[in-house]
Amino acid sequence: MAEAAKVHHELRVVGLRGAVRLDVDLALSAPWTVIFGPSGSGKSSLLRAMCGLLPKLEVRFRRGGVEVQSVPVDRREIAYAPQGAAVFPHLSVRENVVFAAKCRGVSDAGTFEAAVEMFVLGAMLERRPRELSGGERQRVSLARAFTVPQPRLMLLDEPFTGIDRRMRDGMLQRMRERTERLGISVVSVTHDVEEALLLEADVVRLDAGRVMARGPAREVLYEERERMRAVLG
Repeated sequence: MAEAAKVHHELRVVGLRGAVRLDVDLALSAPWTVIFGPSGSGKSSLLRAMCGLLPKLEVRFRRGGVEVQSVPVDRREIAYAPQGAAVFPHLSVRENVVFAAKCRGVSDAGTFEAAVEMFVLGAMLERRPRELSGGERQRVSLARAFTVPQPRLMLLDEPFTGIDRRMRDGMLQRMRERTERLGISVVSVTHDVEEALLLEADVVRLDAGRVMARGPAREVLYEERERMRAVLG
C-alpha cells in the first residue's frame, strides 16, 4: 500500500461571507490542490482566509501544528495571486514582477528570469499595465507571485483568466515543474473543468460554502469529463 501523503496545511473556516455560510475543514496534503465550484460557492473566500484577509470569519490555518496567522505577515512564506490581474498601474511590468521581492529587500536575478520565461514576459518588461491586454496583465500578476522569496505555499485565484488555451497549457506545465522542483505546495481556484483535469490535481468540490466531494480530478469531475468528451466527439 502506498504511503499516505503528509499533510502540509490544515484549514478550518466557519462563518458568513456575503450570502454564503462557509463551513469547511480541510487537511491539505497534495502538491497541488484545486478548489472547484460554481461562482458564489466560497472558493475565493478560502484563499483570502488563508491569507488572513477575512478577520470576521472563524479561521484556523495551521502549518506543522503552528497557527500561520500568529506569524508576522512577512514570515508566513505564502505567495498570493488574487483574482482579477491585480497589478500596479504606475509601475512597469518589470517593476510589478519584482515588487514583492524588492519589498523584502531581496534581489534574485535567477528567480526573476525564471518568472519572465515561465510567463512569456520578455518582450513587454518596460511596458505599463495600460498597454497590456487582460491576459497579459494576468501573466504579470502570476509572475509577481512566483518571485515572492522562498514561499512554502502558493495561492492562485482563477490564475488563467483571460489567457488563451495554448498559452495556458504551456504556462501550466512550467508552473507545475517549478513548484514541484522547489517543493512549493499550491492551492488554486477554478470553475474550469478542463483546467482542473489538466493539472491532475487533488480536487475539492465546493458548493454553497461546503465541501461536496474530494479526490483525484478524474474521479471528482467524472461527469463533467464525460460531457466534455461527448461535446468534443
